[in-house]
Amino acid sequence: MKGIITAIFTFFIMANLVAQGNSISGTVIDSNKEPIIGVTILIEGTNKGTQTDFDGKFEIKNISSNDKKLVLSYIGYKTKIIDIVPTNNLTIILYEGNELLQEIKISSRNNKFSRKKTAYVSKLPLKDIENSQVYSTVTSELLESQIITNLDDALNNATGISKLWEATGRAPGEGTGYFATRGFATQPQLVDGMPGFTLSAVDPSYIERIEVVKGPSATLFGSTATSLGGLINVVTKKPYEGFGGSVSYTSGSFGTHRISADINTPLAKNGGPYLRINTSYLTQDSFQDAGFRKTFFVAPSISYRVNNRLNLSFGFEYARTKQTNPSMLFVNRLGQQRLTAMLTPFGLTPKVPTNVNELNIDPKKSYTSNDIFLTSPTFNTRTIIDYKISDQWTSQTIFASSYSEAKGYYQYNIDGGAAAIMQLAPLLSDPRLAAVSPIITPIITPMLVESASLLSSPSFTRIFDKRDANATNYNLQQNFIGDFKFGDLRNRFVGGLDFVSRSQHSRNQNGNPTITTTPGFAQLLGFFSNPQASIPFPLDPATIAALQATGQQIGASFNAFPYFDAFLDAQGNVKTSSFTPNAVYSTTQANLDNVFNTVPVRDVKTNSKTFAAYISNVLNITPELTVNLGARLDYFDQNGNEADPKDDYTKLTFSPKIGAVYQIIPNKFSVFSNYQTGFININPVIEADGTTKNFKPSEARQFETGVKTNLFNNKLNLGVSYYHITVNNRTTTDPNAFLTTNQIDIKEVVSKGVELEANSNPFAGLNIRASYSYNDSEITDANSEFAKRNVVELLGRRPEEAGP
Repeated sequence: MKGIITAIFTFFIMANLVAQGNSISGTVIDSNKEPIIGVTILIEGTNKGTQTDFDGKFEIKNISSNDKKLVLSYIGYKTKIIDIVPTNNLTIILYEGNELLQEIKISSRNNKFSRKKTAYVSKLPLKDIENSQVYSTVTSELLESQIITNLDDALNNATGISKLWEATGRAPGEGTGYFATRGFATQPQLVDGMPGFTLSAVDPSYIERIEVVKGPSATLFGSTATSLGGLINVVTKKPYEGFGGSVSYTSGSFGTHRISADINTPLAKNGGPYLRINTSYLTQDSFQDAGFRKTFFVAPSISYRVNNRLNLSFGFEYARTKQTNPSMLFVNRLGQQRLTAMLTPFGLTPKVPTNVNELNIDPKKSYTSNDIFLTSPTFNTRTIIDYKISDQWTSQTIFASSYSEAKGYYQYNIDGGAAAIMQLAPLLSDPRLAAVSPIITPIITPMLVESASLLSSPSFTRIFDKRDANATNYNLQQNFIGDFKFGDLRNRFVGGLDFVSRSQHSRNQNGNPTITTTPGFAQLLGFFSNPQASIPFPLDPATIAALQATGQQIGASFNAFPYFDAFLDAQGNVKTSSFTPNAVYSTTQANLDNVFNTVPVRDVKTNSKTFAAYISNVLNITPELTVNLGARLDYFDQNGNEADPKDDYTKLTFSPKIGAVYQIIPNKFSVFSNYQTGFININPVIEADGTTKNFKPSEARQFETGVKTNLFNNKLNLGVSYYHITVNNRTTTDPNAFLTTNQIDIKEVVSKGVELEANSNPFAGLNIRASYSYNDSEITDANSEFAKRNVVELLGRRPEEAGP
């Protein structure tokens, strides 16, 4: 009976609407009963609509009987969908949305894991189905359903994302893990669309969603916080009107304890401002024999809508993490062929594992102790001023800053590090040393034999350096956002100016003062320092000076190596070695302090500035066909090491972008393609001897095509895409670096693949998320300017950063 009455009532409403001249009008106001200027009002499923004027009023004429609902949208407010009713005095209230203030759940949005309309990916409020850019969104509902406790675990839900290594805190701003996307490494480096130092242990209660934008995206985001395969943006929760909050406690295995609070309160009786504070404390041990993490996090934020044209937002984040360095094991880079050639003279045949099972690592071994740790505090600020200039134009001014530190001992383990000792071998065949060969050969040969023995099976060299560094970033951005018509063509436009200043001050210590004191080296260098004492016939002064210079060169070369204190097998057992006579499995901070007190501090200051201008326009050629054109011009001023003007340079880079979307079925099924470019300005590398490497920027070009769907009333979102990325001047690790991660440039890397993501809500209460990705990455041109050779051992290989 109730359904019949509703149907009859609806019939009379529609009939009355037609009788009133097929029009609808009214006023749109906010929660403070202030009119809202420039609200977009459309009849659902069509492009027919209007915008509110300066009094918040609107009118739509020529309503047909097929027009059932109105869709009202405005930046910073929740989109509202209402039934068309027969009145000319309609009053509609819009409530502030997730982007600025209010967090309100729309009952019709049952698909909680689906992609959402975002104002960050394109710096415009675009629906996913009309955006030529591919992105994956991890929503707060998904995080809550999985009881996620950290950012790294949350990113497991993003399509095509795989973790490369854990957060180490080894350098300022590296408080997050590294991830592979589309064949290239990236980190979460954007907060609310702006560069910021994020942290893996950021409490999920602070996260509204995580957006993983795919492919090079320099047109809108430049080179400051993007990667060649994509970027990761963390969207935070904002204050809302009223008082509320929550407190939660989570406990889990391996000593996991987390307590968090989310409190929201008004700071005045009426109309705001509103304050929201998120805070948490996390402690966590490890499944391994050593390892821990302790993180304190607090993030107050304030939003204040001064009037219906001006909105102010302030955000602050402070986090401090103290943690052991997660176990980092670098496998042997030399390969079977090179190792065989190296060890054959000693009658040894190396066995190089080709997979994890053959390596036979004990996963419960950490190779460290809880006395060795890093401390990493970070502090971010953001100020956002949104001002409605007119019905069509909005100004957005943003200032963001980030500060981060890294202090403590950083540790990593390299299989094959003992090959560094093999650099003594050329001394035996040096014609300049032929006269003293009978003396040095009995000293050097046992050292080479011992080194060869360590190389014949996996032997991880445990390496330490001491970190003391801080970094500061400042970012000022001015955007002008428009939604207007040029003739009959709708344009959604964003233009902006961007200034970024980055500086870093490091006082790191890296060296090996103990290696030359071990028995073999002490005997060898003792001879070179006083050769006459070991030779029965007199030497002329020139020969003595030449031999002493050779000894000094050998000593300086080996003292410049990173400090290593032990060789360990894959099971974590210490291998006896004359090069590490005091080796133990669990070292202490006191032991390392005794060593590094004699290692000189390398005090280095670097800085750079970027000045940029960009535009992007989404043009509706027809209601179904959308074209996106964008371009960015970056002027990069690299000061590098402030003490060395030789590494200064400037670079002007142009980054175009074009994309097209055709909605075969409006709002339900679209095909798209895009051409995107990106680049990364590589920071100069300052070597131990003070020399500086200046790399060319890495430059990327991507072509992509695919389909996006929004079917069955948003119950099924499906996206499929194919991409092809070419990158020039990519940096990678030199395979000839025995004990270091020395960087060289590679001419060309090609990465291509497919991605599929599906989010489904087949019936109320059940949400399904599924994804598949396949990536094929290859070094197609291994010429290197810095290595001064064609690095043939890398040609045709998959880059180490590409992930699975």
